[in-house]
Amino acid sequence: MLATLLTACLSFAAQDDIVAAPGRYKSITEPPCSYVSTQDRKKLIEPDDPVVAWIRANHNGGAMPLRHFLAGSRVVNDTYGLFFYDPDGAYVSAFPKDYGYEFYGWRRGVMVVRGNDGTLWSALSGRALSGPKAGQRLERIASFTTQWGHWLMLHPESTAYDLFDGHKYAVTALPTAMSDDAKAAMGDVDKRLDPMAMVLGVRIGDATMAFPLDGLRGRACLVDKVGGRFSVAVFWYAATHSAVGFSAVLDDRKFDFYADDVSPETAPIKDKQTETRWTLAGRGVDGPLRGKELRWVDSVQCRWYAWAAEYPETEVHAGAKTK
Repeated sequence: MLATLLTACLSFAAQDDIVAAPGRYKSITEPPCSYVSTQDRKKLIEPDDPVVAWIRANHNGGAMPLRHFLAGSRVVNDTYGLFFYDPDGAYVSAFPKDYGYEFYGWRRGVMVVRGNDGTLWSALSGRALSGPKAGQRLERIASFTTQWGHWLMLHPESTAYDLFDGHKYAVTALPTAMSDDAKAAMGDVDKRLDPMAMVLGVRIGDATMAFPLDGLRGRACLVDKVGGRFSVAVFWYAATHSAVGFSAVLDDRKFDFYADDVSPETAPIKDKQTETRWTLAGRGVDGPLRGKELRWVDSVQCRWYAWAAEYPETEVHAGAKTK
């Protein structure tokens, strides 16, 4: 009984913090599928269009251009996953397939969505803030953000959504400034980093760490132990503004990853033990470990204010300069 009352109190408190704007955006559900190479031939997607790519699924995963599907809807409910786009927090989060979710508002500057049972969820962490499922959490699926042209090079045979003649789904420009509503909901921000700084937030169990990305050039690999125990390698590729986290342990063996400037753009990371080249999707493509896949860790590229709002106890990567 006490636990139930506590959950209810926290649920009401979470609702009080929310700047609500339900109905502002209309979700997309089950857009028809196609293939990346097929859609590219239509010349409706620019090579530098940002996409969210899911990387551990059938057909080598897939990619969804933000301008064509998420910028105007903010939510896509689909068989391949549940996708939330928050341009204020500068992230796309991906969770296992589910249906009935829609944009609802902001809490502490972070987008909030509503499920079909009325539960309100953080779009960033997937944590249920209030409603029937309060306290539960959606589990993230392996994904990262990159650009259409880069993903096309890696996996032209992977899944994409059908754009038809280019008119079925309205192309929406990506916002270039933070919305007034999100600003109004932000409140105080952890001062260790600039509120708008870009980070890769990593969560393993109850342990979290933010890897600052601003100032990184070209190719980089950041390594650390999240929670003091879990060895993580963060791959960074400036050309596509992409960061993604993987376990540095493969088949019970610890690897030392590093950015290699002379490797092709399709595989900018190598490991010191075998000199295998690795793609941003964590696949070995040249060397003794060709065909192997690194274990993706729960990670999302976002602004510091959003990550710190959801994970106030987060560590910051030891190599980062804090304010």
